[in-house]
Amino acid sequence: MTEETHPDDDSYIVRVKAVVMTRDDSSGGWLAQEGGGLSRVGVCKVLPSELIGRSDFLIHGERLKDKQVILECFLKKDLIYTKATPTFHHWRVDNKKCGLTFQSPADARAFDRA
Repeated sequence: MTEETHPDDDSYIVRVKAVVMTRDDSSGGWLAQEGGGLSRVGVCKVLPSELIGRSDFLIHGERLKDKQVILECFLKKDLIYTKATPTFHHWRVDNKKCGLTFQSPADARAFDRA
């Protein structure tokens, strides 16, 4: 799956609005990815023909203001997922650290259940 290939709306298990975050190891903090802004983030099942040796599931985030894909993370069995606060969750896959600042605790719970 590439930036040109967007998952269909009906392929999502869950979709929420959140700010996509990335870990800045030099400062030890989290920063809004690629200038920030609210994104539509979802977990979707990927069709086997699109996998190319990757996971069955993908976290896909598209910034609302310009439709730019700023998060595309294939899930793996070694995923480490942390619910740091009711509205901020982060995870690590391989050496990539990603996070989401959700608009509400309800959105965070919905995402966590997916």
